[in-house]
Amino acid sequence: MPNVYEGPVDPRQSDSETEVLSRFRPRYRALSPEEVAQHDQFKSAYAEVERLIDILPNGRYKALAMTALEESCMWAVKELTANRP
Repeated sequence: MPNVYEGPVDPRQSDSETEVLSRFRPRYRALSPEEVAQHDQFKSAYAEVERLIDILPNGRYKALAMTALEESCMWAVKELTANRP
């Protein structure tokens, strides 16, 4: 899935891929083209798993699975976009 965001550039994003930023990210490190592609692959794969989970009947375990999936995606993207030394 390509990056479909077409709005103005977020002013919180840095122009530099190597800028040292706070772990609390008041600004975001610019991603390389390879990292953008990997980000899109992650999101696409997570969306597919979400689709499969959504087939299940509604219930507590489905809700827990969806929450765990959301958390997993968050941590994977956070690792991908983390500041690099």
